[in-house]
Parts: sequence; C-alpha cells; structure tokens
Amino acid sequence: MCATLKEIKQIIGHSEINRTRTFIVQKYIERPALYHQRKFDIRCFGMMTLTNNKLKGYVYDDGYLRTSSRPFLRSKLTNKFIHLTNDAVQKKSDDFGRFEQGNKLSFGDY
Repeated sequence: MCATLKEIKQIIGHSEINRTRTFIVQKYIERPALYHQRKFDIRCFGMMTLTNNKLKGYVYDDGYLRTSSRPFLRSKLTNKFIHLTNDAVQKKSDDFGRFEQGNKLSFGDY
C-alpha cells in the first residue's frame, strides 16, 4: 500500500514491472458514508441495448446494499471485515449475518 503519489510512481515506473503486471490504483475514501456505523456498497442493475442504431437503457428498480460485518474504524486498515463489503470476504467473518441476513439489505429494507 502506498501513501503518496511519489511512492506509486516509483513502483509502476520500473519498465520491467510494467510489462509483466497490471496495477489498480485507487484513492481510499477516508470518510465514507456509513449504514449503522458500517461501510456498505450499492448494487443496482441496468442494461444497454443497441437495436437499429437506437441506444436504449433500462434500469431495474430494485437493488440492494452489501454491508460490512464490523463498525468502521479508519485506524484498522488491514481488517478486511471492516473495509471490504464483498461476499467472498464477509462470509468468512464470525459476524457475517449478525446485523442483516447475508449482510444485505434491499432498497426497501432501510
């Protein structure tokens, strides 16, 4: 994990590394929106179609939130159960499903 842009440039600036690896660079949201003091992400679904050169978009009305199992603490960045909301991580937590079944809420539930 890097703390500065300079550190990122040092890592990805080496030409031999650039040819053999893929990098994802993202800024961590230090003050995220929280649901009952826990992080969440929003899942909603849509579809785009192109028929006879006419582009159409459709959005499904229902969606859901995926929540973390533990209260948000920025000081504990290495705790996956606080900072990551994906199912593959959360289902390994002892607190999985403690607050919401499957750590999920439909739009109508909250």
